[in-house]
Amino acid sequence: MIVFHLFLSILWIILATARWKIHPLIALAVAAVWVGVAAGMHVSIAIEEFSKGFGSLIGQIGLIIILGCVFGYLLEKSGAAMSLALKLWSSIGKRFPALSTGLMGSVVGIPVFCDAGFILLDPVGKNLSKTSGISPLTFSLSLAGGLYLSHILIPPTPGPLAVAGMMQMEQQLGVVLLLGILLMIPVLLVVAWWAKRFANQKLHEQLPEKATANTPTATPIPSFFWSASVISLPLLLIAIGNLHSLITNEALGQVLKTAGNPFLAISCGLALGFWKLKAPDGSNLMRIAFEKGIVTAGPILILTGAGAGFGAILKQIGLQEILQSWDMQPNSLLGWILLAFGMSAFLKTAQGSSTSAMIISASLLISMLPADTGFSAIQTGLLISAIGAGAMSVSHANDSYFWIVKEFTGLTVSEALRSYTLLTFLMGVSTLGMIVVLALLINLFY
Repeated sequence: MIVFHLFLSILWIILATARWKIHPLIALAVAAVWVGVAAGMHVSIAIEEFSKGFGSLIGQIGLIIILGCVFGYLLEKSGAAMSLALKLWSSIGKRFPALSTGLMGSVVGIPVFCDAGFILLDPVGKNLSKTSGISPLTFSLSLAGGLYLSHILIPPTPGPLAVAGMMQMEQQLGVVLLLGILLMIPVLLVVAWWAKRFANQKLHEQLPEKATANTPTATPIPSFFWSASVISLPLLLIAIGNLHSLITNEALGQVLKTAGNPFLAISCGLALGFWKLKAPDGSNLMRIAFEKGIVTAGPILILTGAGAGFGAILKQIGLQEILQSWDMQPNSLLGWILLAFGMSAFLKTAQGSSTSAMIISASLLISMLPADTGFSAIQTGLLISAIGAGAMSVSHANDSYFWIVKEFTGLTVSEALRSYTLLTFLMGVSTLGMIVVLALLINLFY
């Protein structure tokens, strides 16, 4: 009976958020208390457990999410994101236009949200189309795909960061980061291949006025060296921090572990950025970045905490034991990967938000995972990536990013479904394929 109530609560979350436009905090809180009471908890106990789960995860990763949002605004408003994009295009873009635009998106998408990144960089693709003779749709699709990949797979973007925290990997973000980069490289090739199929397509509608504004290069931008240094520093520190377990010297290992702390790593990137990057209009970049970043982080923190609260209730109801008694639990890493992908893909397709799909899927997954799985950090990282792969599949009319891509490319809804939505399906399946290959290789050593 409790599984039936769990199914109804998930259906409630989907309908409440996607159809009735109820805030996710309300939807998740109601679902959590509903399942808790159905499992025999008193209402007050269910609320208390939900609150504990909410506060516990926010305490672990709340500041990291806030700093990550501030970091994104720093790179966007200073012009550093544009500097990186233009350098990537000038170095390899003319030889591999679709691939380089996808790479441009994937780099900028690490600190900048994909919708803001697309609005920022799509005019660049429009101008490149004029000089190359290639359809602007090729540039727009590859840019959208690249931004989407890093938004889903690479911390410190909110989705993978929140899921990493929920799965107790917040101090091993370097593993999630490196796995995300490894998975992203071959999928970018898929993105480029698909985008090139539209190289000769003519767009019959005008782009929105925002996208036809003056070229971004007319605004002063910082040097590529400092732009790249600011974004690379925290990523490098996080990656290096995960080497501490391989160091026999205890003092050196502790130094690496401290340097790789995500809060400290992002703080170092912010300090370098505020020192070397300036707002083009002369405004106070630090004040703007913190104001905008905190406003952006608020809804993400609420969603993340609510997902963790829902997960805390699910842990209490004994879902593991129920699945074990029904002999329905996967008995291998590969089985858990496919389950994680399937849940996330279903939730993404049903309600539209990738971040919501990832957080709710993680809540369900951790309530099902036995305590004695013995999964290593890399194997847990693959589960996190599988949740991300599912959250790509698919972006369609209930996803705000779909409408941004559709409007700024001048496509009809049916054209956007045939081009961009199919692209997100290919990206999700390709990422899952790479995860499965890595899981099979890892099983040879574990």
